[in-house]
Amino acid sequence: MRANLDCFFFEVISAKDFFLQGVYDACSVTSPERHRINESTLIAHLSDGKAKNVVSEIRDLLDGSNLRPEQKLQDDKNSWLWRLNNYRNSATHRELLHMGYVAGTTLSHVEAHLFKDPEDGKKGNMDTEVIPYCEEALEKMTRFLKEQYSRLGI
Repeated sequence: MRANLDCFFFEVISAKDFFLQGVYDACSVTSPERHRINESTLIAHLSDGKAKNVVSEIRDLLDGSNLRPEQKLQDDKNSWLWRLNNYRNSATHRELLHMGYVAGTTLSHVEAHLFKDPEDGKKGNMDTEVIPYCEEALEKMTRFLKEQYSRLGI
């Protein structure tokens, strides 16, 4: 399950990275080098306009700044994208992806939950089980990138 989650988080966050590569290509940015692009370096090299606004919003979602109320998690000050990225970082870089298990009243019922904070299991489990969380994250990322792409007008 850990390997599958690691791959899932890697691929979902990579979709955002591929989106940034597309903005880089579409806007004919020549600096920084293509393989060194992230939100901040791309913003620094984009002229003001739609592309810069879109990439700025992605950056804001990742660092939790300048969020509109509907973008914030209900029980957390950080965005869904920040949390997803944090799970990916924990699984990929620090191998700190932890899962909390909740046993039911029968032997056939076991639930797998990610911890609310992958670096501090003492904060408890997420309310949502692993698979529904991943399905929701994939849906949010798909919808989010489609919205961002349509805003670009390219």
